[in-house]
Amino acid sequence: MHYCSRECQKADWKEHKLICKAADGTPAPSRPPAIKVAEKITKDDEIMGEIDGILVKAMDLEHHPERADTHAVMLTCRVASVDTKLAMERLQYAMSGREPPPLPPKVPKLFIIVKAALLPNGSVPKTLDDIADKTKAIYRAQGLLKPGSGDSVIRVVWVAEGTTGAACYCARIVNQALIENVATWKKPDWEGDGYLDEPISTADMIKGYNLMVMATPELKKKLTIMVSTKDS
Repeated sequence: MHYCSRECQKADWKEHKLICKAADGTPAPSRPPAIKVAEKITKDDEIMGEIDGILVKAMDLEHHPERADTHAVMLTCRVASVDTKLAMERLQYAMSGREPPPLPPKVPKLFIIVKAALLPNGSVPKTLDDIADKTKAIYRAQGLLKPGSGDSVIRVVWVAEGTTGAACYCARIVNQALIENVATWKKPDWEGDGYLDEPISTADMIKGYNLMVMATPELKKKLTIMVSTKDS
């Protein structure tokens, strides 16, 4: 779990310690690989800048600017295999009825976003609210987030698909220009070229983001993590 500061980490300990150990007192399992990557990219403005549009669309801030105060965005993520050569080799062994060789200790997997959903305030962890408050204070000290500016701070909860308990929090500032820009984006024609005459959906934006990552070596490298085959 990623915190914006040591103070926030201490403040959340009363709640977090309940999930930090299993019922028998043994340490909880390590964080899912997807959460480890999420913690890293929340500090990377280049990558988060690509994700900001997804957050704006999920909130529909063009029509509902108040949602920045009443909801957070929950991003579900996972890591997927990118070693197509290894997968093909093992498939060939299986098709020929032969036993494939042992897997290597670790394999590369790519971080992808699965879906975005709104999380009402009643389900937003206090730690995330604290992070958002600190973020607002920082930007206001810089002369941003002025009343009437249209700027918003979006609270984000990252969760790994198929898991419970492990999460990563961050807060992002988005300006009015981005909100207006996202409102003009059109749905890509996935089976052809160009765009259709209809607004882009959050799902389309997530799909486009994942495809962009796979096609951009620098981003792909940043978002790839070596995962133990025991956890695969």
